[in-house]
Amino acid sequence: MNLDEKLRLLKNASAPRDPDRELEQTLEFLRRMDKPPEPRKLPAQRVAKGIEEYVEGVLEKNDLGEYFVARQAFPFGRPYGKLRISDISVADLSPLNLLFPQATLPAPERLIYLDTETTGLAGGTGTCAFLIGIGTLEVTQFVVRQFFLRDYPEEKAILHALAEVLGAFDGIVTYNGKTFDIPLLETRYALARLKSPFTRLLHLDALHPARRLWRLRLESCKLQDLESAILGIEREGDVAGSEIPAIYFDYLRAGDARGLQPVFHHNALDIMTLAAITVELARAMGDSSTLDSPVDLFSLSRMFEFAGSREQSVATCQQALTVGLPEEIEARALHQLATQYKRQRQHDLAVEKWLELSRRASPLALEALEELAIHYEHHRRDPKSAIEFTLAALEWLERRGTPGGRPGQAQDLPPQSLLARFTHRTERLKRKIARNQSTIHLPIA
Repeated sequence: MNLDEKLRLLKNASAPRDPDRELEQTLEFLRRMDKPPEPRKLPAQRVAKGIEEYVEGVLEKNDLGEYFVARQAFPFGRPYGKLRISDISVADLSPLNLLFPQATLPAPERLIYLDTETTGLAGGTGTCAFLIGIGTLEVTQFVVRQFFLRDYPEEKAILHALAEVLGAFDGIVTYNGKTFDIPLLETRYALARLKSPFTRLLHLDALHPARRLWRLRLESCKLQDLESAILGIEREGDVAGSEIPAIYFDYLRAGDARGLQPVFHHNALDIMTLAAITVELARAMGDSSTLDSPVDLFSLSRMFEFAGSREQSVATCQQALTVGLPEEIEARALHQLATQYKRQRQHDLAVEKWLELSRRASPLALEALEELAIHYEHHRRDPKSAIEFTLAALEWLERRGTPGGRPGQAQDLPPQSLLARFTHRTERLKRKIARNQSTIHLPIA
């Protein structure tokens, strides 16, 4: 700072004060402090057009406040991909009871289909569901209701309203709901000091059976991918799920609801697809002939095995092999059948499948050779045949090295351990054969 600037500052500091001006400034400050703050306006109240201008719905009110609900009704005669809406109402869901060892899935009209749109995917107390969609069967329609959070103060009212609706149903169906939607909503109920309505409902998370049935054939089992591959529906004008949180935050900042219409449409389609996929799962588990793909048939046999229905598992796996499977999957089907036969002590049938598998190029052939060696040594009491299969396994290892491929009894071990194991078995069988040959039967005098 130069000398001129310092002199200017000193001159301003020594200027005469204006008491009247200072008094007016003080009084203005006190008036502002005494004035009550303006009430906060909801985003829907900050602009001329709120959500009701873009989405068909109504404002409702309960003891905990006001909230917005959208409603869409889909008549039973309307097609939805390869199905009709009426198929949801008349579907026999009893085959899905295999997924519930100690419970029975309610009738379709006692089920509620739920999907949420949230402020993020990370979960935790900072994430909330700003749109909760539910689908139910009502007389001759499938009705989708969507509870929309116009702003955070309305959350308690929405949660209370949702709990009242859920009270009329016995079961709930979600897609990844056990991991995400239901824990998230239960957290919101806890934070709002409200009782969770989910504890009494039987919960079917359709993601897990859908993955077991279709993952082997399809690259992705996301709900929209199944919608395309299984139902034959291609969405148009849809919004990507990853963009939805940002759309909602834009609405909160600007109060502009026009960008939310595609979000409601996206959520409604997810609920419709969830119900349709549930019907397809029940159909497949109830009648395997409804499946066109032999790969899906094999996957269904694994579902039956997982559920403990071994007879259905064997029959469906045999059906898949009869129709014809890709080479890699065929080896897995042979392995599964042989394992099931062994568990059921049908050793001859198991040997038949082990022999067939041992002739394949699959890494599972090594396990088949070991199983054959065990069978001929311990069940047939034929160490000579057993050692032939053991030597074949050693030859397989020398040719191919580490097995790799799908895990099995021998697949998780390193090559050195496998070589040592088969070498030890070979030496032991050689000693057993030598003892048998050296046994001298003395003549009776």
